[in-house]
Amino acid sequence: MAKKSHRQKTNKSRKKTIGYHLRVYFLSIFAGVAVFIAGNYFFNSQPICANSKTCTTDLSFSIDNDATGIFQGRTIIPPKINLALDNSNLSILGADTPSGEKHIYVDLSNQTIYAFQGKTQIMKTLISSGKWGKTPVGNFNIWTKLRSTRMAGGVGADAYSLPNVPYVMYFFHDFGFHGAYWHNNFGHPMSHGCVNMRIVDARDLFNWADGPSGSQKGTPVSVCNSLTEDGNCVQKNPVN
Repeated sequence: MAKKSHRQKTNKSRKKTIGYHLRVYFLSIFAGVAVFIAGNYFFNSQPICANSKTCTTDLSFSIDNDATGIFQGRTIIPPKINLALDNSNLSILGADTPSGEKHIYVDLSNQTIYAFQGKTQIMKTLISSGKWGKTPVGNFNIWTKLRSTRMAGGVGADAYSLPNVPYVMYFFHDFGFHGAYWHNNFGHPMSHGCVNMRIVDARDLFNWADGPSGSQKGTPVSVCNSLTEDGNCVQKNPVN
């Protein structure tokens, strides 16, 4: 009887040991999967944002002619927007240019934007790309156009809140072209990732470029590290 009892205890002990190792094994797998999912969510799946308080969740048309803005600790008075005046003395880029596919190129190396209609260059002007956040390099399409919106982001001394940002055209998440009234340093990086333009240039580009319509995508946009003389868009580590 003693031998049988000892044998039963040994079998129970083995079963407990096997059960313990199985529980540890499955808990380890579960923990590994959870860490992988969490890491993938926080580090890979989250879209990069030019305007950290907006990104793509609440981008919307807005006009606030009574608000003041903040940029680099300075109070900024935004321009007032009157939609009734938008169509007065309106000239459209490329109106006298033969029809052709529209394409916008951004050359980050010389802080210049080029707009083409077919093979005809109809705009070339200085811009300000990302300084506090990189402007994404790649090939995109304009996915929405907003005559005016509020942009806000940053923290501490870098915080900004800018109402009535005019002539906005987003091409990648919340990275886009828009007029900038809070600085006049075009030709040098000055943004949190967007492509800043003089308001008059942003207006002309906005009125010329197309947003999406039905199954038709918006005007193509190529952001280049550099644009060669023969029109080759050099892209290093593009996001798409």
